[in-house]
Amino acid sequence: MAVACIVGNIIFALFFILFYPFGRELIVDRVFFIIASLTLYGYGRYTKIKPKFYVRLVYAFFYFNSAYIVWTVYYNNFDGFYLLSLLIAVQVFAFSLRDQLATFWYVLVTVFFTLFVLMISDCFDIATKGNYMGVIIVVGLLQYHSARLKCHFMLQMRMNQNLLRSLIAKSEDAVFLTDLNGNILDINPRVTELFGYDKLEVLDKDFSMLRKKALSEDEMNDGLIQLETHRFWTTESVLMKKGGAEFPARLSMTLIKNGSSSCLVYRVLDITIIKENETRLIDAKEKAEEAVLAKSQFLAIMSHEIRTPLNGVIATASLLQNTPLSFEQEEYCNTVIRSGQSLMMLINDILEFSKMENQKMELHKSPEKLQDVVFDVIDLLRPHAQVKGIDLNLEFDHNIRSYVSIDVHRLKQVLFNLVGNALKFTEKGNVAVLVKCTSMNHGKGLVEFTIKDTGIGIAEDKFQMLFKSFSQVDSSISRKYGGTGLGLVISKQIVELMGGTISVSSKIGVGTTFQFSIPMEFLTEGTLRAMHDVASEESEFDYSRIHVLVAEDNELNKQVLQFILQNLKVNYEFADNGLEAVNMCRSKNYDIVFMDLNMPELDGLSATYIIRSEISHQPVIVAISANAFSEDKKSCSDAGMNDFLPKPFELSQLKSILRKWYQNGATGVHSAA
Repeated sequence: MAVACIVGNIIFALFFILFYPFGRELIVDRVFFIIASLTLYGYGRYTKIKPKFYVRLVYAFFYFNSAYIVWTVYYNNFDGFYLLSLLIAVQVFAFSLRDQLATFWYVLVTVFFTLFVLMISDCFDIATKGNYMGVIIVVGLLQYHSARLKCHFMLQMRMNQNLLRSLIAKSEDAVFLTDLNGNILDINPRVTELFGYDKLEVLDKDFSMLRKKALSEDEMNDGLIQLETHRFWTTESVLMKKGGAEFPARLSMTLIKNGSSSCLVYRVLDITIIKENETRLIDAKEKAEEAVLAKSQFLAIMSHEIRTPLNGVIATASLLQNTPLSFEQEEYCNTVIRSGQSLMMLINDILEFSKMENQKMELHKSPEKLQDVVFDVIDLLRPHAQVKGIDLNLEFDHNIRSYVSIDVHRLKQVLFNLVGNALKFTEKGNVAVLVKCTSMNHGKGLVEFTIKDTGIGIAEDKFQMLFKSFSQVDSSISRKYGGTGLGLVISKQIVELMGGTISVSSKIGVGTTFQFSIPMEFLTEGTLRAMHDVASEESEFDYSRIHVLVAEDNELNKQVLQFILQNLKVNYEFADNGLEAVNMCRSKNYDIVFMDLNMPELDGLSATYIIRSEISHQPVIVAISANAFSEDKKSCSDAGMNDFLPKPFELSQLKSILRKWYQNGATGVHSAA
């Protein structure tokens, strides 16, 4: 209101000085009102808490100033210039009022007082006065209407401002308002709580005083680009409290433009707890991964180490079975073999589960006739079905005549698990296996396998437990039927690894149906001929040309290797430990050395390092170990070994390594890979 008085009086005075110098206007009066208005404005501007008498004084002066302007118009006989100045002054004054009711009363009083002085004036006749009164009333209504709209608009703005101030004041974030140079213009109470500074301590200070480290040039450029394009930028920074204490913060900046002026709003969130929780989660994740790795390594190592002597037990019992035995001895021998096979299945499941958990399960595809693969599984399981008096039926789609590229071992493993389970849980009736090709496109087809039994069945609400590790739908099942609860888990993983899907449907007392589909590549005649030529070359390979040293301390492993190498007619020698292997390499030139990792006297890695650094003739060195994890293979490679043969291995793997490295060695390639 005081500002309106200042503006109105200045306009009033300048108008007459510049445009109507002959009017009966007292400039001294204008100067008085301007000085009085400035005094009231200055007092109100620098007084935070305004007393009631000050407010009343401002209102009184406001009305007095308006009344004096109306009186000046009367004094100048309602001259047109004075009437125009009155309209301008009243409009300015009305716009200064923030309340709609106060605006109404101000315009009403001003119009009434103007009409009153017009009535008492003797400068116009009655008709002219009537015209003037009509114009004054209409203008007054227009002035009130425009001022009312302004009041309504200002009310909405004040409500929005109050809401914004309330949200900012109660925000969990510390909020700063700065200019574009970073000078702090205002803060919310959270700033004082978080940083420890009073408001006056940070006003007009640069926001960079709160940073531990200034932004780099790249960060500044990136931030400016974000603010210009999106008007928003978020980053993380280390800020400092009063006293120098540091804390991590998430800093968000928003660019606000209002016409030609702009400012920045900084929002600071203390993320100390978030960072601590992230650190705890990372530590917990690493510990969990270490625990899983340790468990998986233990399972893998124990599975491999147990399988080696178990192979010896089963093989020896099989040899014993071929000798003349009494009926009782034959029963004992059969019991040993069956128990060994059951234990071998358990070890295989645990090993596969370990590979599955570490995502180390791999596919090794080869060309096979699908019909032969399925028939092999059925033929092996048929005696078990006959013993239980169950019909085991196979229905094979004879349109599948071509060879397919498939991991035979993995597919047989799935079929053994599913068909074996069907036989296990079926006391009477039959088990049916159906194989058909459901689609074919450009040499690739989808083959569907269905295994249906008439067994005990599974409740629908138990389906989710079927594919969980070490889980069975009923704890009594493991006692009655046996098993680890891993077979279906492993089967599901293998099917999905092959790119297929598996499903189950069942009804208690009626039976269960497992169905899985696998995409397969059907091989052409040309591909088969090329692969047959390669196989012929491999079969004609002369292994007797190879001179091999085997560094192995386990007697059973030595016997297995001796049997294989003798059959291949390989020239071989044994070393009982790493030190003996080094000494034998000093005295003889070997083509390939199979080096066990864990040996007395000197381990395989140390022996390899000595051979690589001290012996002139460099043989190919192949690690042979039950530890087949990636870190073990890397350790072998770093020590200078050329290849890795995991235990237990198959004959084809050993033959492949012999051919590969002897052919390389024939051309002089005996250095570390």
